[in-house]
Amino acid sequence: MGDSYAFANRGTLYIVGTTGGVPVSAAVGVIKDVELTMSTEHVPLYGWGSILRVAVAKHTHKVQVKFGAMKINNTLTTTPAWWTYTHHTTSGGGTIEDTNAVKLFDIEAVFTFEDGTYLKGTVSSVYFPSIPFRASEGQWVKQDVTGEGKSVVWANTAHS
Repeated sequence: MGDSYAFANRGTLYIVGTTGGVPVSAAVGVIKDVELTMSTEHVPLYGWGSILRVAVAKHTHKVQVKFGAMKINNTLTTTPAWWTYTHHTTSGGGTIEDTNAVKLFDIEAVFTFEDGTYLKGTVSSVYFPSIPFRASEGQWVKQDVTGEGKSVVWANTAHS
């Protein structure tokens, strides 16, 4: 295959979780911006008697997930909507539960290339500290969501 490029106007973002122990996946909505940032903190080591660096160690790996969604899909196959899982009970009800348990999600970002192949990034164990909603007169409600995941796996797949 020759060079093929992914254009940012075509892609899908999925929130993957479980309902009653059954894995479910839902497209978030019309995506406006997706950003996955893998980062690790680095610590340089210097020895006595030299100004040159001897070694570098790394720690604290994380994957920052940012996306904007409009015309949002308000369900994860059934109600309540996926964003209520982050601060409410998993059974719904719309009330905040007094617990420190954190709901974790997997995020799948699928990018389509010109030749029909796909690049899928799967970020595991993502938590969302907040889920903002923005509404402006005459506009779609928009979510600008930021979360943090544990790791990311990239896979290329052929067009099916």
